[in-house]
Amino acid sequence: MREFYKDRVFALLFIAPLPVWLSFYLAGNFVNTWDVHLLISVVLLYPLLEELFFRGLLLPIIAKTAPQKWWLLSMANIITSVLFCAAHLASHSPMWAVATFFPSLIFGYIQERTNNLAAPFVLHASYNAGYFLIFG
Repeated sequence: MREFYKDRVFALLFIAPLPVWLSFYLAGNFVNTWDVHLLISVVLLYPLLEELFFRGLLLPIIAKTAPQKWWLLSMANIITSVLFCAAHLASHSPMWAVATFFPSLIFGYIQERTNNLAAPFVLHASYNAGYFLIFG
């Protein structure tokens, strides 16, 4: 198991959304509502449960039956990300649910790269934190 926090790609993926969050903030496109319980759920609980299920359980199972890989993306990661996106249809608008596909690819990629479930969890939690702080 690699020490994911020392991985340069992980560091890049960790800071990559900062310009997006900053641009939304500077444009004034944010909601100033704070709910500690919602913050804990969105930033810690949901990422933990989703990463355990999607990257900890589904991704390895699917990888056994679909081992193909194209450059950086595995077929298992793509299938898992489609399922991740579909699961978000229950709680998000279709546009936001589809938008979860791309971060899911990142979470799956970093899981496969580091073989450490903490890596996609940290990314997922930080991405959700940015989303929550901007959009409430």
